[in-house]
Amino acid sequence: MKGKTAFPFLTLPDDAIRFGGWTIGDPDQPLVTAHDVLEGWDYERDLEVAVAFRVDFDAASRALGMDADDLALAVVLKGGTGAGSMPRRVDLLDRTAISAASPAAGLAAGIPSAQLSGRLRLELSVVLERAPTAPGVLSPRWPGARLWRTEKDILLEDGGDSRFPIEMASFSRAFTDGGYSRASWYLDWTSQNFHADFGGSVRIYVNSDLPEIQERFVAGDGPTLQAILGDVMSQMIGVALDYEDCDDLLAECEDNTVGRQIRNWMDLSFPGRTVGSVRNLRDSAPGRFRAAILSAAEVEDVQ
Repeated sequence: MKGKTAFPFLTLPDDAIRFGGWTIGDPDQPLVTAHDVLEGWDYERDLEVAVAFRVDFDAASRALGMDADDLALAVVLKGGTGAGSMPRRVDLLDRTAISAASPAAGLAAGIPSAQLSGRLRLELSVVLERAPTAPGVLSPRWPGARLWRTEKDILLEDGGDSRFPIEMASFSRAFTDGGYSRASWYLDWTSQNFHADFGGSVRIYVNSDLPEIQERFVAGDGPTLQAILGDVMSQMIGVALDYEDCDDLLAECEDNTVGRQIRNWMDLSFPGRTVGSVRNLRDSAPGRFRAAILSAAEVEDVQ
């Protein structure tokens, strides 16, 4: 279960670990075995995860070159969330100390829906809790040294990336220096990188400090989602049109990239029109330009 990293100290072999596997489900309900896809998740659903864990301290002490009574370990559970190849946030979910006198641990944590999107990446690690008094030559010595790790990557809502990457956030806490704490939503993306993965580099934040917006979003209100998506499409299409070589630039972008998504939105909003004619429409009749995009952003069924 460990990676192939060459550590400068001895680590734990898999046969010293008794790992009971990942379980997941709704809070205060029986948990089930976690699979690669969590079916039926939505932005209103909190989750709970749990693991059962035990270390064979006789085997561990032999592997680490120290006495079992001198070995103090901690088991650490972390969770990362967000679409794309890397988590957008990683949280410490639970941590517990174990020893030869108490070698088993059960770790569990609830994860609010507002902190979830796209994927859930769980990581379980065993680290050195305190420095040993009589370590061997290659024994780990520093508290926090990671001795073993396993991971689980769970795709949410039957694909996660199939829905637009939206997250709830408190703007008063998350964006304290932005000057837009009362904005209903905020688009976060890097406008220069059209070849980036769309799911991993574009994020819409909905302001949870505004109860009416939060309620409409959670309820899947069509006009609210249409307004959000239409605004995002207008922003991103508008930026692309500012490039003189926009047509060639977007044509070079592969599937699932920012540029390809913008190209798809342009084709949906302005079928049969060239990039030049769309740019002229934006400059000469911006109201018609935005209305066409808003019409294309209509949300028929979000359930």
